[in-house]
Amino acid sequence: MVKLSRLDEALLEAIDFGLAVPGEIVRETIYERLETAYGIKREEIPEKLPAFHQALQGLVRSVANVMERVIVKSLYTRLGLSFVNRED
Repeated sequence: MVKLSRLDEALLEAIDFGLAVPGEIVRETIYERLETAYGIKREEIPEKLPAFHQALQGLVRSVANVMERVIVKSLYTRLGLSFVNRED
C-alpha cells in the first residue's frame, strides 16, 4: 500500500467528492474505467494528474470541466484556502 501525503489524501478526497456530483454509481464507474481503459488506479492519481485530466476529458467530455472545478474548490476547502474564481 502506498503511503500518501496529506496533500495527496486531500486531493483524492476532493476527487471523490467531485466525481460523485452526478452520483455514486457514476463515480464508481469512472474509477473502474480509469483503471481498465487508462491504467490509472485511484491511489495513483496524484502522481498522474495530467493523465487523469486527459482520461476524465475522454470519459465524460463536457462534464469534465464542471467536475474539475468542483474538485479544485473542494481541495481548497480541505486545505483551508480561499478559492477565487477566475475565467482562466
